[in-house]
Amino acid sequence: MIGIVVALKKEVQALLEKVDNLAKIKLLDKDAYSGKINGRDVIIAISGIGKVNAGFVTQMIIDKFSPDFILNFGTCGGLNNSVEVLNYYAIEKCCQYDFDLTELDPVPLGYIQDYDTVFFPASTIGLEDMKKSIVASADKFTSKKSDVDTVNQMGCSLCDMEGGAIGQVCLSNNVPLYMIKGISDVHGSGTAQEQFFKNLSQVGAGFPSVILSAIEKICKARNL
Repeated sequence: MIGIVVALKKEVQALLEKVDNLAKIKLLDKDAYSGKINGRDVIIAISGIGKVNAGFVTQMIIDKFSPDFILNFGTCGGLNNSVEVLNYYAIEKCCQYDFDLTELDPVPLGYIQDYDTVFFPASTIGLEDMKKSIVASADKFTSKKSDVDTVNQMGCSLCDMEGGAIGQVCLSNNVPLYMIKGISDVHGSGTAQEQFFKNLSQVGAGFPSVILSAIEKICKARNL
C-alpha cells in the first residue's frame, strides 16, 4: 500500500487519469481516491493547503491504511539559483521555518524540542538519479525578501506549505517518507504569484511520468 498526499486537485488531476480501478472516497471532509498504480494499491488524498491539513490527512492515511511509505508531491517555490523552474526534485529533508522559539530559548529557528531537531528526514532510496534539494515549510506564501533570506540561511532552496508537517507525522509514526517537488516559481525571476499561476498547469501535467517512474524505482529499491 502506498499513501500519497497532495495539497491541490490541480497537482494530482493528471495522475488520477493513470490510476486503475479509481474510486472516490472520503477521509473526514477531505476528498481521496483508492485505486491501483501498476498493480499496487494506492490511496491518494487531497489535503488542502497548509501544514495542519497536510499533517492530519497524513495521519489518517497511516491510521486507516498502514502504508509501506508516504509519498508527497506537488508544486514548490524555488528560493535561489540552485534550482530551476519546471524541474523536479527529490527532497532529502524538510523543516518548518515558521516554528520559532528563539525569543524563549537559544535554539535554532525551526527547532522542535520534542524531536530535538530542525529537520525531518525524507528518503531518496531508489531516487538516486533525481536532482536533490531541501524544503522549508510555513503556513504562508514565501515571497517576501526577509522570508526568502531566512530560508536560504537555513540551507534550504525550496519552500512549500505542507512538507515539514508531513515529515513530522511520518517520523512520529516511523513511516518512510518520499517527497518530490516540481518548481513553479523561482525567487528573482519575476513575481512568485505570476510564475505560480503561469506554471502550475505545466508542472502538474509533468507529474504523472515523474511519479509513476519514482514509484517503480522506490518499490524496487524497497523490495515491495
